[in-house]
Amino acid sequence: MEQHRFTKLLSPTDTSHRLTVPMANLGDFEFPTGQHTINIEATDTTEQQWIFRLSIRRNNNPNPRPVFTGQWIRFVKQKGLRAGDKIVFSRQQIEGDGVQYRIRAERKIFNYWVNVQ
Repeated sequence: MEQHRFTKLLSPTDTSHRLTVPMANLGDFEFPTGQHTINIEATDTTEQQWIFRLSIRRNNNPNPRPVFTGQWIRFVKQKGLRAGDKIVFSRQQIEGDGVQYRIRAERKIFNYWVNVQ
């Protein structure tokens, strides 16, 4: 069963540099002890796989400010995303101990959110 992780309206910085992940969702991701970056593989609605690098500030900074980089900007460009669009990030358990992440982009058209392919 798919579990919703976060939804975010994209800001200009999210579409031009990196996606700032909501702090409340940092606990949804496991960082190995001493590590400040991990790779997250996510599949979009067209079944294309993307690798996002999730990183936090080092040295136990009280504001870790989690961000996605890696293929994030390529994802934004391929989908034609702009500020005001929305992403929905979720995960689901797969056989064994595996986890599969999903990402969906949406745009508001005439007061309805529709998937961006």
